[in-house]
Amino acid sequence: MTAEDPTVDDSAALGPPTEISGPDRAVPTGAPTTSTVAGLTAEERAAAFGAGSASVDRMAALRAGRAPVPRRIVMGIAIGFAVIGLGGVVLEHFFGNVGVATSVTTTTISRTGAPPTPVAPRAPQIGAPLDAFLGLRQLGTAPASDIQLQEPSGATWSLQAQSGKVVVLTFFSTGCNDICQVLGLELKDAAGLLGPKSADVEFVVVNTDPNSTAVTAAPPALTVGGLQSDPSIHFLTGTLRQLNAIWIAYGVTVTVGRTPTQESHNNILYFVDPKGRLRSSALPFANENGRGTYVLSQADIQRFAQGIARAATNLTANP
Repeated sequence: MTAEDPTVDDSAALGPPTEISGPDRAVPTGAPTTSTVAGLTAEERAAAFGAGSASVDRMAALRAGRAPVPRRIVMGIAIGFAVIGLGGVVLEHFFGNVGVATSVTTTTISRTGAPPTPVAPRAPQIGAPLDAFLGLRQLGTAPASDIQLQEPSGATWSLQAQSGKVVVLTFFSTGCNDICQVLGLELKDAAGLLGPKSADVEFVVVNTDPNSTAVTAAPPALTVGGLQSDPSIHFLTGTLRQLNAIWIAYGVTVTVGRTPTQESHNNILYFVDPKGRLRSSALPFANENGRGTYVLSQADIQRFAQGIARAATNLTANP
């Protein structure tokens, strides 16, 4: 074999081995005249390769170039992946939140849609004891979270600065488009029922309207019910961050919708004793009429005011 002769697998080039028997090693009829590749001429080797009996040189085939993939197959694969991706998006849309609540009431402000319809508070039964009429609940002696917000004059009002006084704390909007008209009258009547104890009690209302947080000299929350004439009644507002922290601290849930008028919140009233401890809570209530205005009978307003005054007076005598 010369240096330029390729290395060839004899068994592949010459076909399956022939069985040789006897001392003469006879070659069967029709077999090649030589048994080694070295004895083949260049033409014979070329004929052997052309007949397909030689092993395939795969590297040479790769160097010769790959067979192109039909364009229809490529397009079919691309379309298949697109359909699978779109199907995944659709499935995620319909089934991705299975088991998760579709609406969660939080204090965080949301503009994803209209707020849920507020559930009108249920009035206590006629003739119920005064504490039951208020929904009065004892809370223990935990310190009340501090409040530092601005009054209509721009002055800062602080809960910690009221040490030695009872603070009646509640929440409604600066535009007085919620329970404000009823609860405002109850606060005003309660302040008038305190008599000589009035100097020991402060009434504080925190704004619940996240769309109207600016300090104004005469907010409707004070003017609608005539509360601006009583120096013991304070309406407070501040930045949205400040208000949100206070809503969270006192369990007030505020939800807004797509427009500034779509706002709702729960109603709660607290009593803070002279040592700054959160002692009890009450549940203000009213009825919403066909015009969306909250109303309550005068008798119920007066009775709720009596309950507020009595609870505040008790805390001044037994802090």
